[in-house]
Amino acid sequence: RAVVAQPPARIKGLFLGDNGHHQPPLRYRQLAPVLANRGIDLVYSDRLDSLNRETLKAYDTLVVFANHGEIAPDQEQALIEFVEGGKGLVPLHCATYCFLNSPKYIALVGAQFQRHGTGVFRTELSSLDHPIMKGFRGFESWDETYVHHKHNEQGRTVLEYRTDENGREPWTWVRTQGRGRVFYTAWGHDERTWSNPGFQNLVERGIRWAVGGDPSVAAAFAD
Repeated sequence: RAVVAQPPARIKGLFLGDNGHHQPPLRYRQLAPVLANRGIDLVYSDRLDSLNRETLKAYDTLVVFANHGEIAPDQEQALIEFVEGGKGLVPLHCATYCFLNSPKYIALVGAQFQRHGTGVFRTELSSLDHPIMKGFRGFESWDETYVHHKHNEQGRTVLEYRTDENGREPWTWVRTQGRGRVFYTAWGHDERTWSNPGFQNLVERGIRWAVGGDPSVAAAFAD
């Protein structure tokens, strides 16, 4: 009899936002339906008490788009254990300026936000043999021109740089830590980038890779 290929299992992600100026609830409502159509289900929370072992174990990945200033020690431990135990972490844009009291979180993400300007730009693609980058050609958008510091290059591979007269700024990268995976991009200040099909495609690729899946399930993208 014919063997029917099973569709890949749906990915479950917890999307941690806040009530700050980046308006995470609005950005979530832009992204979640797009990803749901692609087999990725995101659940929204702005509550830091969601960061506990019991809640997190229901999810494959944690997406962070927030500026919570502090994280409690038990929440930090639950988050680190979640990732090191084999799950995914997908910090977006301002997530590099979250949990300022946690050097462990900053190191896990791979750097901390320092300052920014604004502009319309494309990135310089790097590590083109990385699974996330296969079939991805980049995009142009208005966004904040993030500069980071406190870089943690251990286990980190940069996928995109933002280049200007000041040099090359790591922009999108991946890290491994323990058995887990981290995907970060500095893209994503407001609706202009979040509505961009290139951003949506990149985030889908990042989530799939972070959970140990195949980023090529996302369609090839060129704008």
